[in-house]
Amino acid sequence: MDSWSEDESFWKAMEPALCAPARVALAEADVAKILSMAPVREGSTILDLACGPGSHAVEFAMRGHLVTGLDRSASLLGRARAAADARNQRIEWIRDDMRTFRRPSAFDLVCSLYASLAYFDDVTNRLVLENVQASIKPGGVFVLDVIGRESLARNWQERAWIEVDGTLYLQRRRVADAWSTLVEEWSVVSNGKRNTYQTQQRLYTGTELRDLLLSVGFSRVDLFGSLDANAYDESAQRLIAVARV
Repeated sequence: MDSWSEDESFWKAMEPALCAPARVALAEADVAKILSMAPVREGSTILDLACGPGSHAVEFAMRGHLVTGLDRSASLLGRARAAADARNQRIEWIRDDMRTFRRPSAFDLVCSLYASLAYFDDVTNRLVLENVQASIKPGGVFVLDVIGRESLARNWQERAWIEVDGTLYLQRRRVADAWSTLVEEWSVVSNGKRNTYQTQQRLYTGTELRDLLLSVGFSRVDLFGSLDANAYDESAQRLIAVARV
């Protein structure tokens, strides 16, 4: 297995958390904020990259856009299809890998939200971004949400736990490679059974991420500390990049 992200059992274990009503409910406000940061015309083509249970894709479709949702997880895509059907929305669902998916000049807007990128080594993360850049129409935009190294350091929490519908999630964090990698151990307790998974993500500083996006062909990159378009400064909770082709 090339990456922890290919482990379907991990995503199946995370389903209750990813599909929790409180998390799904955030999608409506998130999409409104994204479209304020990166306005597109009604009927625009939008790609939700690593769409998970599809809550954001459905919200984009509700606003009259032509939406594609892409994810590796069959179980999460099943959830996404059900969510779209429940709201009578037609969305193109694709089970594929962001490392290989490329549809040249097809989308007005591509979104990657909730740190669903930077799962791989630097060479592969760059390839993913090259695929994204090639898939956006001239004049289009990419909205990328990752874990910023600066904001993580300011808000460091080694351990956390949550319980969702009877499933307990225990999270332990550490950093590696001189603060360039976040390693997380997840213990998932459900129905009296405990399973443990390890994930890791590349941590970028704002400057590193901006320079990387420019180097793969984006013409302009603006950084923000939230989807509200707050500055990426000492108060930032997230690292949001708005990159234009």
